[in-house]
Amino acid sequence: MRPLRPLRLSVLVLCLGGVAAATSAAAAGPPREPFFPAAGNPGIDVLHYGASFSFKPTTGAIRAETVVTIAATRRLPRFSLDLDDLRVTAVEVDREPARFSRDRGKLWILPPAAIAAGERFHVTVHYRGPPRTVVDPDGTKEGWLRTDDGAVALGEPQGTSAWLPCDNVPADKASFDVSVVVPRPLVAVSNGRLRGVESLGGKRRYRWHEAKPMSTYLALVDIGRGRLARSTIAGLPSWTLVDPRLAKGSRAVLAALPQVIRFESRLYGDYPFEAAGSAVDYVPDVGYALENQTRPFYPYVPDLTTVVHETAHQWFGDSVGLKRWPNIWLNEGFATWTEWYYAERHGGRSARAIFNRLYRVPASDESFWNPPSGHPGSPKRMFGPSVYIRGAMALEALRLKIGTRPMLQLLREWATSHRYGSADIAEFTALGEAVSGRNLGPFFQRWLYKRGKP
Repeated sequence: MRPLRPLRLSVLVLCLGGVAAATSAAAAGPPREPFFPAAGNPGIDVLHYGASFSFKPTTGAIRAETVVTIAATRRLPRFSLDLDDLRVTAVEVDREPARFSRDRGKLWILPPAAIAAGERFHVTVHYRGPPRTVVDPDGTKEGWLRTDDGAVALGEPQGTSAWLPCDNVPADKASFDVSVVVPRPLVAVSNGRLRGVESLGGKRRYRWHEAKPMSTYLALVDIGRGRLARSTIAGLPSWTLVDPRLAKGSRAVLAALPQVIRFESRLYGDYPFEAAGSAVDYVPDVGYALENQTRPFYPYVPDLTTVVHETAHQWFGDSVGLKRWPNIWLNEGFATWTEWYYAERHGGRSARAIFNRLYRVPASDESFWNPPSGHPGSPKRMFGPSVYIRGAMALEALRLKIGTRPMLQLLREWATSHRYGSADIAEFTALGEAVSGRNLGPFFQRWLYKRGKP
């Protein structure tokens, strides 16, 4: 998630009052991704990424080897992976040298022999150089960002290909192993469980493993100073890295994470992953938090509202992923509504009161109501106010229409029936009708797809 940049403080905190303080499903052919048509690689289904690299703080460069395990979804005389600007020095397919070329963010690979449909194979890519920072259509930054004591890699929506050869579309999920060598005293954090820390003279290697399927945009690398804290959160192993400059301010809100996970687990089913934690780093160029799988990232001292939101994404967006970016409402509307319901259940304004207050925004305020949250229209608008706020309002309006108990049943069934997979809005609306026993077509059309105030 990208919290609504300026709107987050001006609208959400105003509404919540004091509570904030208190299996891979790659398609076989194009078009795969409407908002980013150059992304993705037809004919492949990635099963696993094994990335190993060293980082040199003085230059910002990495030296890397990534092994990508792939299932061919059709015969492949050649195929591609998404990889920006980095210099590729060698490629192997099943340990045999392969010819390759570069073309506008693609690494094209010619295997020694054509790969048959259904075949599993391994691609090893050797590469080096300073990964680039990506500027998104809305002007925000992602990809690989240098910090004053290291670097951070953030991937939503397209930044992961700045450092990892990948199939960079949300529906192609895979397990991950990430191994990072950094000079002491730096620490390197990624997703999942910490498998080990090895001393290599004046350096250390950190090995991270995420076993559950993960979209590439949810992959995290955070390198910097600080203490890597190991604890148990709601029965789960947890690792948290906090920049020393932000440690004191973050302590109280991060201590609330176990309670937040327990609350959301009661709503949406068991926490879907095998580890938890946070990464809090000082990155002035980044104005948003991000729901990296198992380990959300905060570039500032987070408040409780933000932690509730990013934790909700572990169900909505991480476990239940997107098939296409235009369906981003399934991530951001759901996480924002969870903020409201959390406030309601913890002494703040009710979600209905928040809804009523926001519904008084006049229809003439087109920047608030448009574009409709079910289709933002362009990548420039996909993290705009209407996706979050109108999106959460659509869910609260649905709750008012069908009742609280059916609403909570719907959200829980959605989170459990699509666990570790990918889904779309049509599937959610169909489930809503099945759970409620009502024809909701006109309701969803009005709230998700029709321009203007519903």
